[in-house]
Amino acid sequence: MQSKLIIRSMAILLLFSVGCTKRFDTINLNPNSPQQIQNEQLLIPAIIKNSVRNYAYISQFGASVVGDYYANQYNSGFDDSWTASQTEGGFLWNLFDQLKDVENLRVLSIQKGDLNNQGVALVLRSWMFQVMTDNFGDMPCTMALKGKFSGNFAPVYDKQETIYYALMDSLKVANKLLTTGRDPLNGDILLGGSTLRWRQFANGLRLRMLMRMSGVTSTVVNVGTEINTIVSDPSTYPLFTSNADQAALQFTEELNNEFPAYHNAPIGDYHLSTTLETNLKNLNDPRIAFFAMPTQKSYGSATPQYGGVPNCIGPTESTYNGGTGYQSQQSPILMPYLGYPAYASKTAAQGIILSYAEVQFILAEAKERGLISAGVDASTYYINGINDQFAYDGSRLDVLNQGIPASDHYFAKSSDITPTPAYFLQPGVAYMGTTGEKLYKIRIQKWFSLFYTGFEGWSEWRRTGVPKETIIGPSSAISAWPRRTRYPLSEQSVNTVNYKAALEVQGPDDLLTKMWWNK
Repeated sequence: MQSKLIIRSMAILLLFSVGCTKRFDTINLNPNSPQQIQNEQLLIPAIIKNSVRNYAYISQFGASVVGDYYANQYNSGFDDSWTASQTEGGFLWNLFDQLKDVENLRVLSIQKGDLNNQGVALVLRSWMFQVMTDNFGDMPCTMALKGKFSGNFAPVYDKQETIYYALMDSLKVANKLLTTGRDPLNGDILLGGSTLRWRQFANGLRLRMLMRMSGVTSTVVNVGTEINTIVSDPSTYPLFTSNADQAALQFTEELNNEFPAYHNAPIGDYHLSTTLETNLKNLNDPRIAFFAMPTQKSYGSATPQYGGVPNCIGPTESTYNGGTGYQSQQSPILMPYLGYPAYASKTAAQGIILSYAEVQFILAEAKERGLISAGVDASTYYINGINDQFAYDGSRLDVLNQGIPASDHYFAKSSDITPTPAYFLQPGVAYMGTTGEKLYKIRIQKWFSLFYTGFEGWSEWRRTGVPKETIIGPSSAISAWPRRTRYPLSEQSVNTVNYKAALEVQGPDDLLTKMWWNK
């Protein structure tokens, strides 16, 4: 029976190696490679650790600014830090470093007939390519990891549409492999070796991509049908059931495994954005104590205050609203040791890839827009997402407070940010109004939930225009909020022919060129 399952999974992989949109998982095995590693599971911890720590680090800085959670004038001038020489690391093109090992994991797993490890490789690869294509648009994908076997180190660019369809096919196959596999996932530091959680991750990632492309007028797949198929058959397509299931890496106390910015210099130039401040205060949302530090002037008092700074205002940041004493810095769970040695936590933050709340808000929007008929009503998904995100944020504050003496608690605890019934009755929260009003409520709560989740908050703004307060400021080098980032300088110099060909298809390599799902 096991041999039949292996043959069947191999047939599935070979099936979508034909055609442009199905070539992503072409099996091109070299029996002599990889040469050193015989146990593919030895690759998994390093792949997860390096990719998620990198992702989390960027989530706190550049991604938090373009997502308009925080303000930093160096980033939101959209000039120096957005140049082609900066974007390889700053916008996660360097995930290709981990993708090389992911490909080794996939190849070794196929050679050994390890279906679960094949599935994990496909999920990780799909996530990394989704992150990169949503930042850059068209990019090398089909041939991007074949240089080791083909000798071609100047891969062609695939259209983003092609990449999306291929990734979703890969996630379908991953879900099936993880259903039938019997090999253990001993090196899994992300989801505890649970094939069920990896399937939940794979199916949730498909939902993210389907919703992101849901505004495209002509697609190869029917978005509503695809989402409905997942929701109507939870045994075949399981989804996260709470934040206990979600894809979030737990950092540890060990050196180089702690919260990635723990050893950074004190944070002085990243502040709560006025966009996040406005939306939280308009809803009387107590989570402002999770998203930001109290102002220096109110720190330690019985009535902490929170003050934001607009993005794109240049040097006037230093004097805005009375100066730094009246401006809030980043979340207390993101504070570095050098700035806050008595309070900084190595483990309060987690490396969030995909949350339960995000999945719930996707389903709420799908139901409200009439894309799906299966599942519960939109308001139930919506409330599920809000309640779970409050609980999750509170749980991270409680981890922070574990290391602080009870007499010195200047930060909120979960009990301080638990919503009262009145929170849900407010006009800005209550699930009532027109379809447009309901969708805005879903999307603003989803934006809250995507904090510290890479560039997902930015991607959602590009898709929906929520929050509406995200607008360009007077000190920006560009005329509108960015829609993508530039390709790295290395692509321009090493892969010149294919780089130039991609521009002919997608448009100029600048920050305002819209990509496929955003046009």
